[in-house]
Amino acid sequence: MFFRCTTLAAVAVTGLLAAAPAVASPPSAGSSGSSQVADPVGAVTVDKWADHTVYRPAELGTTRHPVVLWGNGTGAGPGVYADTLLKPWAAAGFIVVAANTTMANSGAEMLAGGRELLRRNDTPGNAYTGKVATDQVAAAGHSQGGAGAVNAGADAMVRTVLALQPGPLAAPGKMVGPALFLAGEADRIVDADGIVMPLFEKADQVPAIFAELGGAGHLVWGRYAEVMADWLKYQLLGDTVAKARFLGAECGLCTDVAWTRVLHNAKAQALS
Repeated sequence: MFFRCTTLAAVAVTGLLAAAPAVASPPSAGSSGSSQVADPVGAVTVDKWADHTVYRPAELGTTRHPVVLWGNGTGAGPGVYADTLLKPWAAAGFIVVAANTTMANSGAEMLAGGRELLRRNDTPGNAYTGKVATDQVAAAGHSQGGAGAVNAGADAMVRTVLALQPGPLAAPGKMVGPALFLAGEADRIVDADGIVMPLFEKADQVPAIFAELGGAGHLVWGRYAEVMADWLKYQLLGDTVAKARFLGAECGLCTDVAWTRVLHNAKAQALS
């Protein structure tokens, strides 16, 4: 059984996650075995690992940071998503580990990046030592990478899944944490009803939400940026303002005319 909220109009949703203030403590040293390229605005550092690109706060400070494991769409690299999704998340305090693969469907490369980050967290003398919130890990991705995020969500390391227009080759019934499935009303590559909805329906063992953005095609991930950021803040940081966007009959998504359909499964409805 699903709890359903629907809106009648479809208009564009805009806005990116605003950068959070930089951590006040001095910047950490560069991570062992990686090269760094500073983001032009100075809030983000990009670490190049052998198989992953890491977007992180330039100043990690003394706190532990939540983690996003990112999977790209078919044929794409992390740079395609960097300016609209990955760098803003890093500027807000997340460590984003993006698999360099252009075929992210299995989720294996995403999980490998997470394990490498956890290894560095436990290894003295690098930028990530003691800086990783090991119990606050999300798997997120677009298209094939969205399916990869769902598949990675079967691993106990992953606390929540964020699947943007996920492909069909995924096993949502194996996920161990809450999931948000985002679809586009005008997506002709990953059809909302034919592909995304069935994945959502199979995720009945965890709290799951399906949300369809009105008029959105497949290559407009920037239009989802604000909602995706709020899901991460809600799930990994316990942000109550962000939480209100997703839960309850009067949730932010439910009352936002930009979203043509919002569905909650029984477990998600029970959280409201």
